[in-house]
Amino acid sequence: MSTREQQIAALEKDWAENPRWKGVKRGYSAADVVRLRGSLQPEYTLAQRGAKVLWDKVNGGAKKGYVNAFGAITAGQAMQQAKAGLEAVYLSGWQVAADGNTS
Repeated sequence: MSTREQQIAALEKDWAENPRWKGVKRGYSAADVVRLRGSLQPEYTLAQRGAKVLWDKVNGGAKKGYVNAFGAITAGQAMQQAKAGLEAVYLSGWQVAADGNTS
């Protein structure tokens, strides 16, 4: 685990160099963020990878210059859309939760 100083430096570097944060104004510092974090740092590897893929596609990485996307009511529909080659599928959190699926 890294020290607080390393975490602050890493966050400041990410804010300065990552194009995702370009132009973002904050009323708080990296030190404030690190100070308010809990001692246990969960990592959401699958969500982070998926978010990065979508971010890259939306910001110029799409083969056709745009990203085809549909909304799905259930996870089963989303799986079928993905199998059909759709690049992005929107799933509403409350809808999927209400569906009670296990997909």
